[in-house]
Amino acid sequence: MTMIKTSDLRKLDVINMEEGRYLGSVCDVDLDPDTGRVLALVVDEGRPFRFLGVGRAADLEVPWKDVVLVGVDVVLVKNRTWKR
Repeated sequence: MTMIKTSDLRKLDVINMEEGRYLGSVCDVDLDPDTGRVLALVVDEGRPFRFLGVGRAADLEVPWKDVVLVGVDVVLVKNRTWKR
């Protein structure tokens, strides 16, 4: 088992491997405070002009169980319906 820091997950691109679609980049990690386990990745859709508040949508929350692979440059996830 390879260990990875949560800070290393930030800004990795997230790809839906079943559709080959770019979902965004990891902007945060949801952790269980009691165990320290990762519960979900929070994905920023990276919309243009987001820094101005234009086109702001809720971030995508991908449950950790749907993460297939964490690579050097990308996170691959299963195709699911996730909540925003």
